[in-house]
Amino acid sequence: MHTTYPDQSAAFSALERRLAERRWRALDGRSRAVFAALTALLSGFFFWQARVPLDGWVRSHGTLGGAQWLAVAMAAWALVAGALAAWRQDALATRVPGSEWLALPVDPARVMRHLLGESRLPAFAVIPPALATLVAGAGLVPAWWLALLAAFFALAWIECTRLAAAAARAIAARRSRHAALPAPVRLLASARQAATAKKRRAPRWRAEGGWRALQRLDLTLTRTPGPAQPRMASALALVGVSLAMWFAAAEPLQRRALAFAAFLPAATALGAWAITRTCGDPAAAMRPLPLSLADTWRARFVTLAAVLGAALVANALLAAGLPLGARFGIVLTWSACGLAVAALGLQYGLTLHPRALAAENLYFGWLGVTLMASWMIPLLGWIVLAAGLVHSGVRLRRWWTSETA
Repeated sequence: MHTTYPDQSAAFSALERRLAERRWRALDGRSRAVFAALTALLSGFFFWQARVPLDGWVRSHGTLGGAQWLAVAMAAWALVAGALAAWRQDALATRVPGSEWLALPVDPARVMRHLLGESRLPAFAVIPPALATLVAGAGLVPAWWLALLAAFFALAWIECTRLAAAAARAIAARRSRHAALPAPVRLLASARQAATAKKRRAPRWRAEGGWRALQRLDLTLTRTPGPAQPRMASALALVGVSLAMWFAAAEPLQRRALAFAAFLPAATALGAWAITRTCGDPAAAMRPLPLSLADTWRARFVTLAAVLGAALVANALLAAGLPLGARFGIVLTWSACGLAVAALGLQYGLTLHPRALAAENLYFGWLGVTLMASWMIPLLGWIVLAAGLVHSGVRLRRWWTSETA
């Protein structure tokens, strides 16, 4: 039985409430605990990173100077929220089911307000560290200043996300060929256009193992336009940056540090590619196939190892000025670090299939905590990364179990 609503606002409110409930149910108790722990760790990190410099600033510039310092920090957090909202809105503009929305007797402007709420979802991640930064001023700045700054941040967050999402929508609508239509209609009419059909060669049947066939499918889909292609392109571009660092005008050890600083983001992009591929295959098509967990894991891990291995060999060959033992150490130590980072994305993709967005959020969130832990205590980040690998590895045994979505 369908429920009818007297106005569109009530219908959209019910839709947004059900979406929120569905997303909450999609996370089991362990995932919620992990997200809560990540939020607490990040908030604590930003609290202490803000407390010490703010204390020194108040001692040298007075209470008003401390309030100004916090105001700049709140403005910076609001700008970060706006950037996240713009990124999310741009992603939604390419995936929104425009034809379905236009077929409904709904005002397109109301659909845009709904999409604004969707684009603000990643911007909510900025609120805990921003509040932690504000709480760092307790005892250093008067409470009434903190209350004013909290109100300022709330207003700045709302306006920055609104303006950034509007700018992203305007850019997306400008790409449309329907210039005579209103901007909301133009955006919906141009969204998710079907790709032009291309003639493809008839497939050849091959006698090969399941993991090899799955790997071939991954490589084929990576070469075609889709979500996997830009992630692999980003990884290869970062590998190129890592290799270019060996030609920098610096000491050999400094060049090695710069090359490693670009190599780890390349491994991170490969982990995002693995998430896209593991979550991109529809379960209805994959479940009947004779594929085991080992097949699906091996197909992606071999690709990750091949790309990272080629990058490491190239780095070792270009490491001019380093002895042979140091070059061999690059291959050994960097391979362990890169494979651990990329494998974390692969395992989150397998355990959270087909929820690619949830897997990417958890993946990048865990890597963020790893980075913060390394910043606070050297080598602690690698322990956090190992804990993530163990946690996701334990969940792998439930990789093919249907979960509430």
